[in-house]
Amino acid sequence: ALRDVKVKMTKVVARDPLSVGGTRRALRELLRGHAWEARIKYHHCYMYDSGLIPGMPYYAENGKLRPAPVEVPVDITEKVKELYGDDPELLGRAMEWVKLFQARIPKLKRVALDIEVYSPDPNRVPRPSEAPYPVIAVSFCSPDGFKKVLVLKRPELGSPPDGVPEAEFFSSERELLRRAFEILERYPVVLTFNGDAFDLPYLRNRALKLGMREEEIPIEWRPGADYARVRNAVHIDLYRFFTNRSMKVYAFGGKYREGRSLDEISEALLGEGKVSLDKPISELSYEKLIRYSLRDAELTCRLTTFDDELVLKLIILMMRISKLGIEDLTRHNISSWIRSMLYFEHRRRGYLIPNEEDLRRVKGQTDTRAIIKGKKYMGAVVIDPLPGVFFNVVVVDFASLYPSVVKRWNLSYETVRCPHEECRDNRIPGLSHWVCKKRRGLMSEVVGFLRDFRVYIYKRLAKREPDPLKRSQYNVVQSALKVFINASYGVFGAETFPLYCPPVAEATTALGRYLLTHTLKKAHELGLPVLYGDTDSLFLWNPPREKLEELINWVSRELQVDLDVDKEYRWVAFSGRKKNYVGILEDGRVDAKGIVGKKRNTPEFIKRLVMEAIDLLKKADSVEHLDEAVNELKKVTLSYYEKLKRREVPLDDLVFKVTLTKPLSSYVKNTPQHVKAAKQLQRMGRRVEVGDVICFVKVRGGDGVKAVQLARIDEVDPDKYVEHIKTALE
Repeated sequence: ALRDVKVKMTKVVARDPLSVGGTRRALRELLRGHAWEARIKYHHCYMYDSGLIPGMPYYAENGKLRPAPVEVPVDITEKVKELYGDDPELLGRAMEWVKLFQARIPKLKRVALDIEVYSPDPNRVPRPSEAPYPVIAVSFCSPDGFKKVLVLKRPELGSPPDGVPEAEFFSSERELLRRAFEILERYPVVLTFNGDAFDLPYLRNRALKLGMREEEIPIEWRPGADYARVRNAVHIDLYRFFTNRSMKVYAFGGKYREGRSLDEISEALLGEGKVSLDKPISELSYEKLIRYSLRDAELTCRLTTFDDELVLKLIILMMRISKLGIEDLTRHNISSWIRSMLYFEHRRRGYLIPNEEDLRRVKGQTDTRAIIKGKKYMGAVVIDPLPGVFFNVVVVDFASLYPSVVKRWNLSYETVRCPHEECRDNRIPGLSHWVCKKRRGLMSEVVGFLRDFRVYIYKRLAKREPDPLKRSQYNVVQSALKVFINASYGVFGAETFPLYCPPVAEATTALGRYLLTHTLKKAHELGLPVLYGDTDSLFLWNPPREKLEELINWVSRELQVDLDVDKEYRWVAFSGRKKNYVGILEDGRVDAKGIVGKKRNTPEFIKRLVMEAIDLLKKADSVEHLDEAVNELKKVTLSYYEKLKRREVPLDDLVFKVTLTKPLSSYVKNTPQHVKAAKQLQRMGRRVEVGDVICFVKVRGGDGVKAVQLARIDEVDPDKYVEHIKTALE
């Protein structure tokens, strides 16, 4: 595909994976420099070679798998024909894709698991690799109605309570674990939240420590591994799935953008969080321990049942799109999903997957210089915002800008700077790169399919379909497609992506700049005031409807991409800095970007002030009302400052929380504030490790900060917090 020529290759089939790689005498090492497709995981290779699609239904007949037939509704078939009917080959491939979205999604029998472990230090989580302390509770929850908490009897807690039907009590920790493993083995799918890093390795290593044999423990894990498996079952670690950035932003609309914990994610998606505690887990009574542990298992389970099992349906649809198994998909990022999807397409068409070094050697050049340090080419255009408050603001944006560009201009590693002389006149505006006119690029076709299916079929059906079951199905499809579409350019433009092609990434951003600047110019010609522009959107001040329609129609006709109204604000306040504004939408919702006071590590005291400020401002629907709200905000801010001065704010509300990402010894030249606090704890005899969340407050003198465990309220420096308040409210 890289050079658009047919080549004759020798296919080497080995009896086991270690023959291919893993030792110095393996085939891959012996054939280094002369082998292609030699670094693909063997189970992925099997899927690509066999054409099996994870998540799709099959019949097992005579030891072989046969795809189950999939019925595609007539209206969807007609729409696909409308989009691709002039090219029979393209239409055939499009219909194969549609079957992935229309095939029935099965219900999965599953159980959620959560464990609680005794710890003498409430501020430290025991290491799973060492499993030094007893497991005091194991909770299970399944959509089939099964709920169980296995509890270890402890003398200091007295007699177990009666009348708790979900609880089973054990005098022996070993017997408790044996019963837990017995329950685990009844379910083909096991759900955890951070089970790869904690629950499952801890259970396994604790069982070994208590003298249980390997064959008695249905958990597979090895030191250094970043995953844990359950024998004869699928393990889904929902922590890894929900903290995947693409899922956070595109599937769930940033509802828990700053959140990573079970409590934060559940609160955002389910409206209910963990049981709050007033003492360490190790000190809880039996009743509170049962309630706390069971709630965690229930929340983990409910994350897969809410909104008609949205999450599991998304997972299965994304398995079909990516061609990855369920454990691979839920553990890896979007780059791995897109890589697998494209590798599958290469095999299906008989294309040789290029080696990274070959791709860079043949197509490694760029024309533009990056503005941002570390980038290889120029990125998106941002139009500086006009500072101030503006009423009646409309935002227009290009529907899936970069995917639209990839499709519209046929961008793919094999089509940009193709080897055909006759294509060299098909130039990208502003660059020396040209695009192939003889064939459709693989990336362009696949991204084009996904974009068209979402924009022209499933997004519309999700709004219009009268049948609620079908409407729900279509909404899941369009959500899954959105994840792949919106992440595709970021992946194609990442140097770590194996099919990264610098001219493709550069051409994509160049065409994005071309579209935005031409649309900006047309808006000025139509007399539409532009307040701000960023990558794929323009903020227009009080645009007349007929002029707005004229702009949208002009973009469709002349630039051949879709421009839509994305948001309508009552008012927007711009600070004058890029990506920093707050606006009130017509429905009263707040839309804020770059607001420091909403970030995860901001003290609760400042977060509360910011939320109070937003609540005051969002009621304003005129200049007069906004002035009144601003005056009221000044009074509120002054009251917060006075509380700070009078030491009336609890120390815990003034805490900054920052995760330690490197060993303390690696900080030589510069010492960030959280590292200063961590070193204070270390000097007091506390063990501080990478991954620990360091909590500190701003104080007078010394290091200027103090670990909250060592600080007093009278040491706090109010003036330092005033600076943070100013920054948050700017």
